[in-house]
Amino acid sequence: MLFLPHLHLLRFIAAVAEAGSSQQAAAQLHVAQSSVARAVARLEQVLTVALFERAARGMLPTPQGRQLAVRAARALQQFAAADQHRNRRTQPEAWHTSPLARGIGLRHIQALQALAHGGSESAAAAALGISQSAVHQSLAQLEHMAGAALFIRSRNGLKLDDSGEAVLQAARLALAELRQADDEWHTAQGPLQGRLVVGTLPFSTAMLLPPAVEQVLAREPGVQLTIIDGTFDALVQQLRRAEVDFIIGALRDQPPADDVAQEVLFDDELAVVVRGGHPLALKRRLAWSHLRNAPWVLPMPNTPAEAALRHILQAAKLPFPAEQLRANSALMMQAMLANSDRLALMAPRQVAREIKAGLLAQLRLPTAYTERRIGLMRRRNYLPTPAASALLEAFDDISRILQGPHSKPIQ
Repeated sequence: MLFLPHLHLLRFIAAVAEAGSSQQAAAQLHVAQSSVARAVARLEQVLTVALFERAARGMLPTPQGRQLAVRAARALQQFAAADQHRNRRTQPEAWHTSPLARGIGLRHIQALQALAHGGSESAAAAALGISQSAVHQSLAQLEHMAGAALFIRSRNGLKLDDSGEAVLQAARLALAELRQADDEWHTAQGPLQGRLVVGTLPFSTAMLLPPAVEQVLAREPGVQLTIIDGTFDALVQQLRRAEVDFIIGALRDQPPADDVAQEVLFDDELAVVVRGGHPLALKRRLAWSHLRNAPWVLPMPNTPAEAALRHILQAAKLPFPAEQLRANSALMMQAMLANSDRLALMAPRQVAREIKAGLLAQLRLPTAYTERRIGLMRRRNYLPTPAASALLEAFDDISRILQGPHSKPIQ
């Protein structure tokens, strides 16, 4: 990362951009004005770019300086929010009034991450290639800045307590901001660049994600995209830890956490799908009662598809099938249908090619409760990079094709 080693200098950039002068920034940070001036000059020397325009009335950030200062302040504000967690404040303090935000450095973050992973100072030291006393000193300084114990000490090692977990989460989010600062900085020097990770939920993204990805990569070849799939709970955890930028899939009625926002892209319908040539697909007058004893490939528990199936069957006065077989993979569900007389509740648009080819068939049944909202989830205070904005624009373009223009609020 370009900016992570210079976290100590970024404080001064953020403070000067906010205060408007090195003198006011020095007062905010409780340091000498000369220290501020040297720090700004040092980072400008490293980057070989002027970050501020000097004038008699103060220091005005250049466009690149302003962009960097915004990311730096957002990164530092994460640590002020961790102080909020410790002190149970209703509102987080400004980052420059937080001892943790003003003092934390790269070595403290690295020691904290290594300890969380290894569970002891010795394991953390081995992972970082430094002495155990150096790790101990960094962790002690971190607790001093936080003004509280961050670890539970036992004969088996150290474990983060709630305050320690809050600081670790702040570090994850701060590092994400600095990675995004890297992407924005390189984009300002040339073609659009950026690295994005998109998490996908099953049975809901085939008609949305591939065309959106192709649109972005065709227009912006410098963007790097990684697509991962997983369960809802696992992807939400990765999203909140800033390991994933967006989640695409079927949305829940409410966001899964206060720090996660949902945005509806389009509505989709579910239907009962079977293999081509299935006896029920050949039936001229099909009713829900004909499905009473049919075997199913069921959706996963606590998903919108499972909730829809329960509503449908309850309205038809049919019992919910025995939980003999569930699948969390669209490909596996299709394979199970192809080799059996099982039924599945799927989005016909998701398997449109298979239906057109006669490999699968949609049963002609009256359906209700089958509408799903397909959309994206992101961290509530997420500030998109240019690459992320390009992907969000592509999602909007494809969703308009799928459903027409609609304005959907973020919840």
